[in-house]
Amino acid sequence: MTRAWGMAWVVWLAGALGSAAHAAPITVGLFAPSAPFPSTAARVELANQLGVELGKALKVRGAGRVYARAADFAAAVKKGEITLALVDPAYLASASGKFTVIAASLNADAKVDHAWQLVARTGTKLADLHGKRVLVPSLGGREADFVFDVLFGGDVGRDFFAKIEAAPDTASALAALGLGKADAAFVPATGELPAQTVELVRLPTSLASLVSPAPPALPNPVLVAYGGTLTPDERQAVLEAAKGFQGDATITGFADADPEVVAGVVRRFSPPVKHGPFLVPAARLVVGDLLEGRTFAIERTPAAAFAIAAPTR
Repeated sequence: MTRAWGMAWVVWLAGALGSAAHAAPITVGLFAPSAPFPSTAARVELANQLGVELGKALKVRGAGRVYARAADFAAAVKKGEITLALVDPAYLASASGKFTVIAASLNADAKVDHAWQLVARTGTKLADLHGKRVLVPSLGGREADFVFDVLFGGDVGRDFFAKIEAAPDTASALAALGLGKADAAFVPATGELPAQTVELVRLPTSLASLVSPAPPALPNPVLVAYGGTLTPDERQAVLEAAKGFQGDATITGFADADPEVVAGVVRRFSPPVKHGPFLVPAARLVVGDLLEGRTFAIERTPAAAFAIAAPTR
């Protein structure tokens, strides 16, 4: 009898520990500097709301946390502190860590992607910014690659701008531009621009896409799961909860994501090698061109040269 009760207690304890492990709270991280939130407070509010809703889907307590620096976010991922996260695909294109894309966020236009723009205080064309200082929302150190390879498709020399600096986020980049602390800024093409600024170029663009009606867009932040800690059923539950989430004016909701969305951005970071123009001579030869201006003659040989002399006796 004692042994039976002992076995029952062991089984109960194992089940209780398993339930406690499953009921552990989750943290939904937010690292999306390009998302045009109007303020840090708006970022925090959305992250908290999203954490609560996704926690309900997993039947655990959920919370959100905003990361201002790529290094802090990467460290949290490495330590396993983040289960789910809303992240810029351009950052994921070069970041380490195993993740699974679950959903794509929707912007104010109910789209999963958006164009970018080059906004400047002065000038009327791109050439006016040669040698100027420009800003771009932080990408963890690959801001210059993002500008020259992804936004310009390799068609602008890497020495065109005097300096490309990272801003904490889109709102900070526009604020610095409005205060005259930078000559121009690369930001998503959403929202109002500061006074005395103008959009010079709609991006991404390249020499090939200049003839197109509109430049190809870049994806909005995507919802990802880190570390393989969620089962397929749990990921599906998170997807359904995200699709029913009512966000704010910046992230209005979520939709199904293309599983290759991040791989597509990775390819944009490696634009095709461009070669200078070269000429190939025509392979067709015209007989008249070969004979023009030339004189041809066959020298005549006397017939006696071909005669055989008669033998002598």
